[in-house]
Amino acid sequence: MKIREKTMYNRKPGRTPLLCGAALILLIASAGTVGVLALQGPAEAEALPNQLPDAPANGIMGFVVQDFVPPVIQGNDACPVGTTPKMREAYLATLSPDERTRLERKENEPELTKRWQATVFGSNGTNICSQPDQFDRPVLQTLQSSHARGLDLDGDAPGESCSHQEFAAPDGRTGIDNQEYRVMGCTLEWRGKDGIGGDQLTGMRQFHASGEWTQVILLRGVDSLQHDDDVEVIYGNTPDRPQLDNHGNFLPDYSFTISDKAPRHRNVLRGRIDNGVLTTAAQDIKLTQTWGQGGARDIRGARTAYDLRGAKLRLTFQSDGSVRGLVGGYRPVFDVIQSPAIGGAGAALAAGIDCAGLLATLHKYADGIRDPKTGKCSGVSSAMDIYAVRAFVNDVPSLAARSPSR
Repeated sequence: MKIREKTMYNRKPGRTPLLCGAALILLIASAGTVGVLALQGPAEAEALPNQLPDAPANGIMGFVVQDFVPPVIQGNDACPVGTTPKMREAYLATLSPDERTRLERKENEPELTKRWQATVFGSNGTNICSQPDQFDRPVLQTLQSSHARGLDLDGDAPGESCSHQEFAAPDGRTGIDNQEYRVMGCTLEWRGKDGIGGDQLTGMRQFHASGEWTQVILLRGVDSLQHDDDVEVIYGNTPDRPQLDNHGNFLPDYSFTISDKAPRHRNVLRGRIDNGVLTTAAQDIKLTQTWGQGGARDIRGARTAYDLRGAKLRLTFQSDGSVRGLVGGYRPVFDVIQSPAIGGAGAALAAGIDCAGLLATLHKYADGIRDPKTGKCSGVSSAMDIYAVRAFVNDVPSLAARSPSR
């Protein structure tokens, strides 16, 4: 029997099916800039406590996550020498000035294409994205700004991370850990051109709107939106599809049920509220990340997922009942390039992504998931911007939690 919980908000029945995001791996891996959906830009906007509504009488609040995207900060100081070169440009950079000039002539384009595309493939049928660890590529240029959005992940766990340079957040917080942003923040897929935003903004929204990745947040025991020492936070996935308005934004007050089918992801966290900001204690979090895969496994043998180690949530309550903020944690380095790796040679040939170069750079800047024996880190600190609208969230506890024998 499913346990069903209601939030304080009014129910609206029914949902409208939406096209599946199965093909969006090509969109996210593509090199071109695409039109960005009308986003209600996820940010760390701090709502003043006196603007907040009263806590619900039953202490229960629910949300469906509309935006779950890399927290890119636009500005010329981030990538002063430009965005991360694509495979073609990286190959040209290895040539002498005279040879480069010759190959860049229009009549020599077929020769140039043949030569740079040959660098995508190795021996025994390998390619630079499906087997990035089989290629020796130089470390790529990284983000140069001293500012990033994210969380302090190692502040309460000294000695468990590797040495790294920390960021300052736009809101003044210091000690921000986000090495994934340092490595990926100048790629076109993340940053885009001319401040428009990268393909991730569009692709990620589509996955959440389709029901493939849709996330929900359920809060229990909320006594005040300004100060509360103990709140249960359930963060998981739902197969239900959100209802959208004409601008592609999620409509509030619809019902969602946490998935009870494998592979299900239901994370139970403990949090507290201070001055209208909900923060959770560090804990591993797993969330769906299927990249449109229809089967139980992807081409590398296991279904992909967002695997965030020692993760935390930091969400600010808004006066309209929504929440904005961040989820952050440490990700295994290969997980960062799972999408182009699944795309294989096509990700390098069509989108120009240097998966091996990215992997080498991620290893260099790894600061988390530290091996106690070797002292080496195999994960990078990461963060995602979150914007979630109010919703009914029906909980389905784990089988173990419902079993009378445990």
